[in-house]
Amino acid sequence: MLRRIFRSIRLLIVVSALVVSVLVAGAMYWATVSVFDRSVRQSAVEMSASLADGTFNAMYQIMRQGWTRGQLNEFLQSIRSQNQRNADSARIELYRGDEVIAQFGKIEQPEPDTQVAAAFASGQTQVTMAQGVIRYDRPLIAEAQCVRCHTRAHVGDVLGVMSVTQPVAALTKRAHQDLFERLLLIMPLPFLAAFVIALFLGGRMARSLRILKRSIGQVERVEDLTHVRFSDAHTGFSELDDVLVEVDHLTDKVRNLAVDRNLLEFEIRLLERFVITSDVVRDWRRYVRDLLTEINTVLPVHGVFTAFTVGDRPPGIELFWHDAVTEPVAATVSFRVQTRVGEVLGATVANLIPRQHAPESSGRAPLINARLIDLRTKEIAMDTPVMQGVVGLIIPSDQDLSPVTRLLIESILSTMLNVVGSVRAIEKHTEDLEFYATRDPLTQLYNQRMFWSLLEYEVGRARRHDYQFAVLVIDMDNFKNINDSYGHSFGDVFLTQVASALQDGLRAGDILARYGGDEFVAILPEAGIAAAEMVATRLLERLRDLQVRTPNGESVGASLSIGMAIGLTHADTARGLFAVADSQMYRAKLGGKNQLAVPDPMSPDRDLIAPIVDDDALFQSPTDQTLQPIFQPIFSVQDALVERADELLLQQVGMEVFARIYAGKRWREAQDFIGVIEHNGKNEAFDRALLARVLRPEIAEQCEGLIFVNISARTVRSNTFLNDVVAWVDACGLAPEQLVFELNERESLADIAVFDRFVEALHGHGFKFAIGNASSGHWVFQHLRRYEVDYVKVSADWLVTLERVSRDRAFIDGLLGLARALSVTVIAQRVETAEQLASVRAAGITWVQGRLLAPEASLAEGFVFNRPDQRFTP
Repeated sequence: MLRRIFRSIRLLIVVSALVVSVLVAGAMYWATVSVFDRSVRQSAVEMSASLADGTFNAMYQIMRQGWTRGQLNEFLQSIRSQNQRNADSARIELYRGDEVIAQFGKIEQPEPDTQVAAAFASGQTQVTMAQGVIRYDRPLIAEAQCVRCHTRAHVGDVLGVMSVTQPVAALTKRAHQDLFERLLLIMPLPFLAAFVIALFLGGRMARSLRILKRSIGQVERVEDLTHVRFSDAHTGFSELDDVLVEVDHLTDKVRNLAVDRNLLEFEIRLLERFVITSDVVRDWRRYVRDLLTEINTVLPVHGVFTAFTVGDRPPGIELFWHDAVTEPVAATVSFRVQTRVGEVLGATVANLIPRQHAPESSGRAPLINARLIDLRTKEIAMDTPVMQGVVGLIIPSDQDLSPVTRLLIESILSTMLNVVGSVRAIEKHTEDLEFYATRDPLTQLYNQRMFWSLLEYEVGRARRHDYQFAVLVIDMDNFKNINDSYGHSFGDVFLTQVASALQDGLRAGDILARYGGDEFVAILPEAGIAAAEMVATRLLERLRDLQVRTPNGESVGASLSIGMAIGLTHADTARGLFAVADSQMYRAKLGGKNQLAVPDPMSPDRDLIAPIVDDDALFQSPTDQTLQPIFQPIFSVQDALVERADELLLQQVGMEVFARIYAGKRWREAQDFIGVIEHNGKNEAFDRALLARVLRPEIAEQCEGLIFVNISARTVRSNTFLNDVVAWVDACGLAPEQLVFELNERESLADIAVFDRFVEALHGHGFKFAIGNASSGHWVFQHLRRYEVDYVKVSADWLVTLERVSRDRAFIDGLLGLARALSVTVIAQRVETAEQLASVRAAGITWVQGRLLAPEASLAEGFVFNRPDQRFTP
């Protein structure tokens, strides 16, 4: 009940007026009664004093005349009789004091009470009120003229007390009753006034509330708040009207911030469309159509368009209609889309005509006026992958673009941009994956994997149709010198130029692939020896004529060594043919390079090497009979300024470990199988197998110097390799500082973080680290800066080449100077000629290895671990 009262303004006003009326009446009654009672008491006291004074004065006048005792009794009798006639009037009693009684005798008087006694004792007038009666007791004090008669009294003595009793209860009671009756008549007036005011306010507020309810009832969507103005419901009160104005301001803010439920549900569905499935990638146009249909459930959109350029893919503009359009409208909108896309993607795209997709049935009238159409677009530009794109909505020009609508449009455009852009990027990436799965990324030629597939196919085709074809293995001569002299970037440029020249030299229908590094292979369908020799000769001529300008302005050329095999004459399997052609290519190099080598028709088996080792045979668990370590000594020599070449003293400081594999009824060198190992990802297994045969007690006991072991980048990534090596070293008794792990220069920078941890762990176990095949490129300097390098190996042939060019000579001088400053030992490897040895010594390099000094040998071939110092014999 109380809650209802406090929630209703009208009831609150009425109840408040009633409560206030009662409280005011009560307060008025209490105040009036208090004042009246006080006034009555004061008047009664004053009346009593006046009555006492008058009575005493009358009595005094009689006493001055010398009254008798009879006259006194008559006077007292008249006073008492007057008291008896009117009970509500004042009563007067006279009391004699002891001195007067002693002199004149007693009179008829009531027994004095305590108040009378107090007046006698104090000589002061005593006034009290009890039970509606006022007592006024006045002492009669003797004066000078009194003592003439009252001889026994003195001036100031109390001769008697005159007591006046005044009843006032009836008077106050009648006054209280009259006041109460009048207040009862007045009290309803405020209540009635409050009731009238409540009715008045209620009427005004009810009218305003009806207007508010009608306005609120029209609100179904956030956009409807635009037409609602609560301040139009005037209450007639400025304060309440100010509140409604503030409510309007709040409504405006809500309209700008709030989102309809259906829009939120649409946004959720829009977020779900960010999931790019294979169906979306396969048919993204269907996705756009479905999205367009869903957009029209919350926003009228006539159509959408997309345009993207991804990498080198040809751009395209797609325009999807939701509503039917006339041909003039379609042409006009197409031109506007074309212009807008051209502004974003460039003039070349602006010439493209959008591909228009006919609408599905929308149930709306066809568009006949292009002026009633507006475009809203969003664009994107990315560097990785290289992509530019623009998407747009075709909306009515009279579309209410409230803040919420603008956000919705932005959300739709962002979704289209991300999804369609991602799909187009995925398409490009998929095409690239498909392309580079079969192509070499540098030269765009077929890669090794595709070469083997095509060669297997050609072998089968030749077998079915009984015809010949040729396989060429093409290797560039001295390409490493170009790479080391001018850097890897120029080396890549040179390789692409060579690939282009080779492609131009082949016949139509011939297949060219990059096998790896500077090695190429070609398949010549339906070509016998004569046709194949003609093609190979043309390739040699093309390369002799090729000159590529270096960054410093020099012209650099190269030559080829080509080996040839005819299928199915020289072998009847793909790997067998490749092995034949590969062996012929090595024979061409040994014959002086820059030439073609073909199997001898008179003795076709003489130059043939057994087919390359089959994968299964190569990767079976190796034994001492199938895997054999071989060793090459590393010597310390004096530089050229100290000793002549014929007096050169060789001091063995260590050895490098190589490997042979027994397959095809013969021992195979590393160049015959290392490519297969890398291709099949068996590097770590092979490195472990080789180390297990080197780290044995019989070798550790004999070896006093260093042992250099080559490992691959795959092995470095192993988490258990170093721990296993530590166990093998401890078991065989080799000192950890004798073991040096050698890694090729370029491989060791493939994964910086991995190699940082590996080199740190390697030194933590006490092992040493060497960089193999170092050059003057920036790679070796990166190594020396990042890692704690103990040894750097350089090719002796590289030193000979650099010695001829002063600019290049500066690089080797810088490298050697840096190595000396960092206490890094430089080792010259593959020293095979006296010229190379002279260049090595001239450069100040004192550690050397190569076949000129000592060839590789196995333990079975009598390799000596700690050979005595000996003079070099040229």
